[in-house]
Amino acid sequence: MKNINIILSGLTAVLGLLAGIAPYTFAKVCGMANMHCHKVTAPTVLVFGIVIFVVSAIQTILLWKKR
Repeated sequence: MKNINIILSGLTAVLGLLAGIAPYTFAKVCGMANMHCHKVTAPTVLVFGIVIFVVSAIQTILLWKKR
C-alpha cells in the first residue's frame, strides 16, 4: 500500500508541474499583455502548479523515507 502512495504522490507532483507550465507552453493564454487572462490567470496557475509540485514532492520524499 505504501508503494501505491509513493507512486501517486510522484504522479501528483508531475501533474502539478505540468499544470503550472500549461499557460506558457501548450495551452497558451491570450497574447494581449493588458488582458486579465495574461496578467492574472497565467501567473496564478503557475503559482498553484508550483505549490502542488512542491507539496507533492515533499510528501513523496517523506513517504519514501518511511518505507
